[in-house]
Amino acid sequence: MGPGGIAAIIAAVSLLLIAGAVAYAVFRVARLIDEVQKTVRSVNRITTSAEQATEKINQALSTLVDKNTNILKIITGAASTFLGRKRSSSKDHE
Repeated sequence: MGPGGIAAIIAAVSLLLIAGAVAYAVFRVARLIDEVQKTVRSVNRITTSAEQATEKINQALSTLVDKNTNILKIITGAASTFLGRKRSSSKDHE
Protein backbone atom coordinates (compact mmCIF):
# COMPACT_ATOMS: atom_id res chain seq x y z
CA MET A 1 0.00 0.00 0.00
CA GLY A 2 1.42 3.32 -1.05
CA PRO A 3 1.29 6.72 0.58
CA GLY A 4 -1.88 7.62 -1.38
CA GLY A 5 -3.75 4.61 0.03
CA ILE A 6 -2.76 5.44 3.62
CA ALA A 7 -3.81 9.07 3.10
CA ALA A 8 -7.18 7.92 1.70
CA ILE A 9 -7.77 5.70 4.76
CA ILE A 10 -6.89 8.56 7.12
CA ALA A 11 -9.17 10.95 5.19
CA ALA A 12 -12.04 8.43 5.26
CA VAL A 13 -11.71 7.83 9.00
CA SER A 14 -11.50 11.59 9.64
CA LEU A 15 -14.58 12.19 7.49
CA LEU A 16 -16.43 9.45 9.40
CA LEU A 17 -15.50 11.04 12.74
CA ILE A 18 -16.60 14.49 11.55
CA ALA A 19 -19.90 13.10 10.25
CA GLY A 20 -20.49 11.36 13.59
CA ALA A 21 -19.79 14.56 15.53
CA VAL A 22 -22.13 16.60 13.33
CA ALA A 23 -24.89 13.96 13.61
CA TYR A 24 -24.52 13.94 17.42
CA ALA A 25 -24.73 17.74 17.55
CA VAL A 26 -27.83 17.77 15.33
CA PHE A 27 -29.45 15.10 17.51
CA ARG A 28 -28.75 17.05 20.70
CA VAL A 29 -30.05 20.32 19.20
CA ALA A 30 -33.24 18.54 18.09
CA ARG A 31 -33.78 17.23 21.64
CA LEU A 32 -33.14 20.70 23.04
CA ILE A 33 -35.75 22.18 20.71
CA ASP A 34 -38.27 19.50 21.78
CA GLU A 35 -37.67 20.29 25.46
CA VAL A 36 -38.05 24.03 24.83
CA GLN A 37 -41.34 23.40 23.02
CA LYS A 38 -42.63 21.32 25.96
CA THR A 39 -41.61 24.06 28.38
CA VAL A 40 -43.31 26.76 26.31
CA ARG A 41 -46.51 24.68 26.16
CA SER A 42 -46.43 24.25 29.93
CA VAL A 43 -45.88 27.96 30.50
CA ASN A 44 -48.72 28.75 28.10
CA ARG A 45 -51.04 26.42 30.02
CA ILE A 46 -50.05 28.00 33.34
CA THR A 47 -50.49 31.50 31.93
CA THR A 48 -53.90 30.65 30.53
CA SER A 49 -54.99 29.15 33.85
CA ALA A 50 -53.72 32.20 35.73
CA GLU A 51 -55.56 34.53 33.36
CA GLN A 52 -58.79 32.58 33.80
CA ALA A 53 -58.43 32.58 37.59
CA THR A 54 -57.72 36.31 37.61
CA GLU A 55 -60.73 36.95 35.42
CA LYS A 56 -62.99 34.93 37.75
CA ILE A 57 -61.66 36.76 40.81
CA ASN A 58 -62.16 40.13 39.12
CA GLN A 59 -65.73 39.20 38.20
CA ALA A 60 -66.46 38.04 41.75
CA LEU A 61 -64.97 41.20 43.24
CA SER A 62 -66.84 43.47 40.86
CA THR A 63 -70.07 41.66 41.70
CA LEU A 64 -69.30 42.04 45.41
CA VAL A 65 -68.55 45.73 45.03
CA ASP A 66 -71.60 46.37 42.86
CA LYS A 67 -74.06 44.52 45.07
CA ASN A 68 -72.63 44.94 48.55
CA THR A 69 -71.14 48.37 48.96
CA ASN A 70 -72.19 48.45 52.63
CA ILE A 71 -70.35 45.19 53.34
CA LEU A 72 -67.30 46.58 51.57
CA LYS A 73 -67.40 49.69 53.74
CA ILE A 74 -67.57 47.54 56.88
CA ILE A 75 -64.66 45.38 55.71
CA THR A 76 -62.56 48.43 54.86
CA GLY A 77 -63.35 50.06 58.17
CA ALA A 78 -62.45 46.91 60.08
CA ALA A 79 -59.23 46.51 58.13
CA SER A 80 -58.20 50.12 58.70
CA THR A 81 -59.02 49.82 62.41
CA PHE A 82 -56.97 46.63 62.66
CA LEU A 83 -54.05 48.18 60.81
CA GLY A 84 -54.27 51.31 62.94
CA ARG A 85 -54.06 49.27 66.14
CA LYS A 86 -51.20 47.22 64.79
CA ARG A 87 -49.24 50.31 63.88
CA SER A 88 -49.81 51.98 67.20
CA SER A 89 -48.76 48.88 69.15
CA SER A 90 -45.59 48.54 67.08
CA LYS A 91 -44.73 52.17 67.77
CA ASP A 92 -45.09 51.55 71.50
CA HIS A 93 -42.45 48.82 71.37
CA GLU A 94 -39.88 50.99 69.65
